[in-house]
Amino acid sequence: MFGISAAEQLRTMDPNTRRKIDDWWMHRHLTFMFPPMYRGHTHIWNTITSECVGCTACGVVHVCSSSTNIVPCSIEQQDDTSRVCTYTGIVLNSTSFFDPEASIADYNAGHFCVHSDSHAHGRTNRNPSLQQKVEVLNNITASMITLLFFSKQAHLARETERIRYNRKIASLFTSHVSRSKNSFASCNILEGIESCIQGVSSYRQPIKDSDIPPLCHFRRLQRVIVLLLSRIHLPRQYIFSEQNEKMRNLVISLVYISSDGISFNGSTFLPKFAGLKKMLPLELVLYRCFGIQPKIVTDGENVIKISIKNAKMSPLGSEFPHSCDFATTNVCTCHETTSTSKTWSPKPARSAPPRQDEPRPTKMRKKVVHTLTAATPLAPGKDT
Repeated sequence: MFGISAAEQLRTMDPNTRRKIDDWWMHRHLTFMFPPMYRGHTHIWNTITSECVGCTACGVVHVCSSSTNIVPCSIEQQDDTSRVCTYTGIVLNSTSFFDPEASIADYNAGHFCVHSDSHAHGRTNRNPSLQQKVEVLNNITASMITLLFFSKQAHLARETERIRYNRKIASLFTSHVSRSKNSFASCNILEGIESCIQGVSSYRQPIKDSDIPPLCHFRRLQRVIVLLLSRIHLPRQYIFSEQNEKMRNLVISLVYISSDGISFNGSTFLPKFAGLKKMLPLELVLYRCFGIQPKIVTDGENVIKISIKNAKMSPLGSEFPHSCDFATTNVCTCHETTSTSKTWSPKPARSAPPRQDEPRPTKMRKKVVHTLTAATPLAPGKDT
């Protein structure tokens, strides 16, 4: 019985797999303790190929997805709904495919808001009004700006950058001393300092907490981000909710992108904020200090650029004029030019007051002439 089934199984499989099974059988057939199909033992599987195993106790062979298997696959369903053979670890079939731009939490949130009560629906509204969008985006942007510049994590990021910068200087100076020592030459301190300056010239100089401008300096950045995100059409997974992680990551990405700005076809859709790049935490410390993956900056940039390209919106560069000289003078003057209570939406200019009638200036001129005449009499023979 086994010989017929095995022969049929060998004829229907791949020639390379069949050759490996033959070799495996020839090397081990004298060591089998039990006859094939003997039920009084537990199979001890040995890997032959990636999808084929053989029992070292009885010699029976199992090939995944084969219709002539003597021992069928032991199927186990995984958390992602795929079905896997426990003998070989081969995925037999998969019933779901996950989009890297979508998360299970966001999907469940959307599903819950459709089939749940009105309270849950109010928290995750799929079609919010413009006012609701602005309110949610304003809260998210304010919290993310505070996180990146004024939180304990931001202080830790600046300290980490400072330590990294000092270690680089120490390493460069140590290398200079070692080179001088190995060449049996006297160590020149000035050359060592020049070597350190040249070595760290490509590194950003760390800043202190006192070099961060006040919160009012970032109001313009906050308004630009809110206005941009409220005008473009974002993918489905970006829900306008303060609990939505993807929306928070998108705002963080926009803060980083604002250091260079976004321009398309000669129009500015995200103005460049001078001096912002030197204040932002380094991307390589985002995960260590904030628990944020650095790749969200690139992912968010791709989403924003695609959305801007597909949207029909006017540029934003001229809607938010700014005259703060913090980038050059290191002194923030935003409190003198921009009020923090002003809304982000531009207001139409007021019309000029109507001009008054001309008789009023005429009367004034008559009074002036009369005064002059009374004070200074004209010479005789002159006309008035």
